[in-house]
Amino acid sequence: MPPLPSDPFECLQQGCERPWEVAVDPFEVAPRTYYVGNNWVGAYLIETSEGLILIDTTMQPQVYLVFESIRKLGFDPADLRLILISHMHYDHLGGVRALHEASDAKVMISREDWAFMQARPDMIFDEGYPFGTFIPDAFYDDITPVTLGDRSIRTVLTPGHTPGTTSFFFDAGGHLCGLHGGVGLNTLGDDFLAKSGLPRSSRDDYLAAMLKVRQIPVEITLGSHPTQVGMMEKVGDIRPGHNPFLDSAIWPRLIDGRIAQVRALMGQAA
Repeated sequence: MPPLPSDPFECLQQGCERPWEVAVDPFEVAPRTYYVGNNWVGAYLIETSEGLILIDTTMQPQVYLVFESIRKLGFDPADLRLILISHMHYDHLGGVRALHEASDAKVMISREDWAFMQARPDMIFDEGYPFGTFIPDAFYDDITPVTLGDRSIRTVLTPGHTPGTTSFFFDAGGHLCGLHGGVGLNTLGDDFLAKSGLPRSSRDDYLAAMLKVRQIPVEITLGSHPTQVGMMEKVGDIRPGHNPFLDSAIWPRLIDGRIAQVRALMGQAA
């Protein structure tokens, strides 16, 4: 498998134009919880007693890989009941339309990102690649968890990467899984903020959100992009009775690293 480009827009180009280069087999990250994304961008399938939940969808030109991964695990994409979007960038919601039409699953996103998408469609970063529009069926509520059958997911608004970035926390086999919806600081640099006209207060929002979720006792950290937490390097260690993703040190290390980075951008002391 070719190495991933260092530039996110080159990764987007590779994923859309040569998706076979980032294809990976699906794997279990926790009981009844599976990775169905690719080598660059994550997507997670959650099995419930009343159907399937999918968190994020990758991009339309590579969404066939998500369908294939779901089927490889022995599930039917038609059994999707909920599609949860972490944030409004193309690499996370580009495949929504295809997956929704195949399953009639309800689509959820934050109110903040839905409003931002309507006001600033240029910030979706689809770069001209195919993108089926959609209308969300519901919005997240930090107070009320998203529930389907016997699985419940707590959603937490964690703005910064986008105004409505949402993170997810849920139990899997007695362990708390955590997926931060968007830790990237690429939308918070001086050049980006100046070019986009977005407020510098986005950094304050990011820092406050990171401090809010820092103390959540996550035991299994799921990467919005797998490289953020070294997921792919651990796949070969999966074996009966041993889950290499079970490591309570990863979450605080991820969050602390991003706190330090955003404080550096803000010119604050660590």
